[in-house]
Amino acid sequence: MQPSTDSPVIQPALYFTDDMPIVKEDEYVFRYVAAQLPGLAPGQMAIHLFQRLENKPLRLIALFQNTLDQAFQLNDLVVLALSGDQLIARKTLSIEEIPVLLPMATIPLWLEFAEEDVFVDLDSLTDPVQLVFSNELLTDVLIDSSFSETECQRIRQIAFSHPIPPTDGWSLLPVSILKKETSVEAIVLVRNPSNQLLTLDQLAFELVAGETTLAQTEHPAVSVFPTSEYAIRLQFDYSAKVTETFALRYLP
Repeated sequence: MQPSTDSPVIQPALYFTDDMPIVKEDEYVFRYVAAQLPGLAPGQMAIHLFQRLENKPLRLIALFQNTLDQAFQLNDLVVLALSGDQLIARKTLSIEEIPVLLPMATIPLWLEFAEEDVFVDLDSLTDPVQLVFSNELLTDVLIDSSFSETECQRIRQIAFSHPIPPTDGWSLLPVSILKKETSVEAIVLVRNPSNQLLTLDQLAFELVAGETTLAQTEHPAVSVFPTSEYAIRLQFDYSAKVTETFALRYLP
């Protein structure tokens, strides 16, 4: 977030603590990079990538800036790692990792991402990596054991790439549509932003190309916990041509 033109711009000072694994020579590099960061308006926070240390597991150093007026904790604040427009990883900060942060400060943070929270092959990235804070509302992505590891990565990537669902009720978020020899398979997220258990009767879907309905399928009733989203798999009995492109249509 950029400060408004009406607010004073603050460049929070860089601080090191005794437990940080930094040699004296590295301090100059940190200070140089910190000095290049954009200023903040009062009451703001920002996070920037300083260095990617390792891909497996994903380990990096970030520079965390804040212009808050008192010490605080980062419990349950979510950081997203992006490469271009692609979400590549996600991490929830906790007080166990980072107990307290100084106000009006820029502080280096050493972050490690869990394997299940990395969604792509990091060795194949071509765009620079950047870090942002997420404003996601849903807290849990529920995926059963029928999904492969690759499918789980894709489901979580899509879920966290679309953090704010409609607030006026449950919604559906398509994840993927895959052509097979004699069928078409789709994965969809059922999203429940409310604070109550969501129970839906049998769900009906159409596989469409433009305005043409190609096939229909139904999914058994589902229950989705509050502020959660649940992945379902759909199977359409349709032999697809290589050149065909599809969409899904929900039938209320």
